[in-house]
Amino acid sequence: MTVTVSGTLGAALTARRWWCRPGEPVLWALWQVDKTYRVAGCDENGYPDKSAGSRFARATGRAAASVGDAVAAGLLTAAFGGGEDSGAPGGTKRSPDLTVVGSAPDCTAMRLIRSERPPACVGYELLWVLTPHRLGVLVTRKKDASGSASAATGGIRQLGRGWGDVGRALVGKVPEKFGGNEAGEPLRGDEVASWFELARPDVVDCRPAGDTRFPERVRHCALMLADGSGFVLNARSAEGARVMVEASRG
Repeated sequence: MTVTVSGTLGAALTARRWWCRPGEPVLWALWQVDKTYRVAGCDENGYPDKSAGSRFARATGRAAASVGDAVAAGLLTAAFGGGEDSGAPGGTKRSPDLTVVGSAPDCTAMRLIRSERPPACVGYELLWVLTPHRLGVLVTRKKDASGSASAATGGIRQLGRGWGDVGRALVGKVPEKFGGNEAGEPLRGDEVASWFELARPDVVDCRPAGDTRFPERVRHCALMLADGSGFVLNARSAEGARVMVEASRG
């Protein structure tokens, strides 16, 4: 693989350095910055609020009454289908990348995202990594006084430069950029630790998500769990979402 020294250590290389087992291939890896919630009975910050999002609560209630594939379809339609796409280009406010969806506050996705993080780690930037056998969610370590751990903004800088090629970069079809490094010097990048992991069979479905009225806005990848809850990742492009879904189903 061709290596350049501009930008920060890429998502896949960070995962290989800090988390992957020897010889474990990465199907895709990407950073997600901040999160929002589309969970019945919770507000957009994930806190209990029975009055929040009444239209969404009604839709998720109907989804919860369904079974199997219909649960996921109902939740994703309620979260993304109809209404304005807040992440559309040209918006004045940056939207969180990760959306947690579920039909109840005690759904599996909520239990996972509310689980205790490793010591000295922050949960604002999350590195999501898929391999042939598992899905890992990694968190960055806090920077100490000596600067030995990553700065909290490293991933954001990488995202700002690299989202245009996310679909291709996820599966290694273009060189991965990383650095702030001099030639011959050790690579520097975000130090991460495992927050939680799922075996591949625990992710029962993977599908593109977004406002289906506009194909160019279907730029999210939804990872759905057995109870119909799940995590919707922002791939930043329809092509990126398609590549992630295909790799996840392969």
